[in-house]
Amino acid sequence: MAQIEFHHVSKRFENGQEALADLTAEFAEGSMTFLTGHSGAGKSTFLKLLLCLDLPTRGQILVNGINVTQMSAARLASYRQHLGAVFQDHHLLGHRSVYDNVALPLRISGMREKEIARRVRAALSRVSLLEKERQFPRYLSTGEQQRVGIARAVVTRPKILLADEPTGNLDPELSRDIMKLFEQFNQVGTTVIVASHDRDLIESMGRRIIELDKGAIVRDGLNFREQTEVQTDSV
Repeated sequence: MAQIEFHHVSKRFENGQEALADLTAEFAEGSMTFLTGHSGAGKSTFLKLLLCLDLPTRGQILVNGINVTQMSAARLASYRQHLGAVFQDHHLLGHRSVYDNVALPLRISGMREKEIARRVRAALSRVSLLEKERQFPRYLSTGEQQRVGIARAVVTRPKILLADEPTGNLDPELSRDIMKLFEQFNQVGTTVIVASHDRDLIESMGRRIIELDKGAIVRDGLNFREQTEVQTDSV
């Protein structure tokens, strides 16, 4: 499991745009959190910094007490082995089977093929796609392709699972199914952070929600709708 801390993190791009502004937040081990906010609010930047795909302009990002922004190349590679990432565009390899797409990160790590087979089939079983392991992505529905992306993200058994708009191309029923999958991984101890603009869906999950606006946290709680109703009733 992983404890995550952002301490006064800012990110300013070369064009002067400030994607994150003095952001401070903590995420407990084994927690599940949703990030929300309008397009450009800073959700994707937040995840990219945690994935170390970019570096903050100021501030520290700690995972289990280690500043990930100052890691050596070797230590960064080891850190990334404990991360799983799911994106709206799942980036599946069209010329590879479902099995091979999910096996890719394990093969890159040098794992033995017997263990790869065991892990891949376990991951596909978790997302209800084991019977389609030999198919190619182009023959799958959009929802099935997204589940393949999730299986590939969790096959390494990551301590942290990050998702950036994972339901953006899905209908409401499929979106709920995907969110339930993330809940299942969280229930076995994985720290999960999901960025989503679908407020109705994430409100229904009963989990912590952080709302970003212009790179800053403007709300942090379990259910914004309930909070608003309580405030209205008290007036």
